[in-house]
Amino acid sequence: MGCALAYQLAKRNVDVVLLERATLGSQSTGKCAGGVRQQFSMEANVRLQRMSVRMFENFEFETGHPADFRQIGYLFVLTLPQHIEDFRHNVEMWQRVGLTEARWVDPDEAARMVPALNVEDVLGCTFCPSDGIASPADVTAGYVSSARRHGARLKEGVEVTGIDLAGGRVQGVRTSAGDIATRLLFNCAGAWASSIGRMAGLEIPVLPYRRQVAVTGTFPTVPRTNPMTVDFQTSFYFHPEGDGVLMGMSDRSEPPGYVTEVNWDFLEKMFVQAERRAPPLAGAGIKTAWAGLYETTRDHQAILGPVPELEGFWCAAGFSGHGFMQAPAAALLLTQLLLDQRSEVDISPFAFTRFAKGSLVHEKNVI
Repeated sequence: MGCALAYQLAKRNVDVVLLERATLGSQSTGKCAGGVRQQFSMEANVRLQRMSVRMFENFEFETGHPADFRQIGYLFVLTLPQHIEDFRHNVEMWQRVGLTEARWVDPDEAARMVPALNVEDVLGCTFCPSDGIASPADVTAGYVSSARRHGARLKEGVEVTGIDLAGGRVQGVRTSAGDIATRLLFNCAGAWASSIGRMAGLEIPVLPYRRQVAVTGTFPTVPRTNPMTVDFQTSFYFHPEGDGVLMGMSDRSEPPGYVTEVNWDFLEKMFVQAERRAPPLAGAGIKTAWAGLYETTRDHQAILGPVPELEGFWCAAGFSGHGFMQAPAAALLLTQLLLDQRSEVDISPFAFTRFAKGSLVHEKNVI
């Protein structure tokens, strides 16, 4: 998110300094599954994500760097009557906002699309062929090189240690490499966004939750054309990764925290679910596994825009597992809101003020 925003702002001749205490793309971005989808339950997310998909499609033309965006589609597998009802409303909304390629798929067609899939208990599915997966490393590298080409200064190994305030506004940032005077700060700290907020006396309602993935060795039963497949009830998902398969699932009982070690006991539970939903995966050997952090808000929606309590403090955080896929559009829209006082897609549903107002609309399509 920070790299995308640095690029968009620098392209508009804003003097940008990006601070990363580790290395760029090494935290949640570098550990995510790379999914890019438009099948959300909230209209604002669909509109924002349709823009992001167009930007991923044009990424190499714009930045000169490939995104490895493969539009293999997303298949949501539904096994509960309530989910069928919810997704019927979703499909109607998708059609209304222009996501016309998203459609219903019956169990027989789903089995043809994903030969490994067990559809015995499946009531229906939705599929969007323009969804897919992209390379987090390539997208980050593209934004980094393009931001620097436009004059942005991206500094690695520099930690923010404090925020200077005066007269109800941001005046500067203290860092491990010295102080920087600024009257505008974007909080793009992801799972650590609340820590940055506290430096400015603000409560940014973002909590970190561990998410774990595993990748198999060579496994031709799931070909490269296999769509990202999501068992919506359990949150188990898998997609082709190189010549193997990437699998993941949420541990919904785990409390928030910053632990990023792999919990092999939980992965055993995930492997059981993998075998149930896609039986051939039982024969796949695990080559590697890792864990990263979701930056989660109470309504599973991003926080985009200014924080009214402190002039000059803006947020681009809280994406709740969707930061990589939403970053291209979010960065452009925030730049427009800052410099033009309007954005071509309305991002007011993501405003920080919704928490105080109690006007939360939960995003239901979260995995």
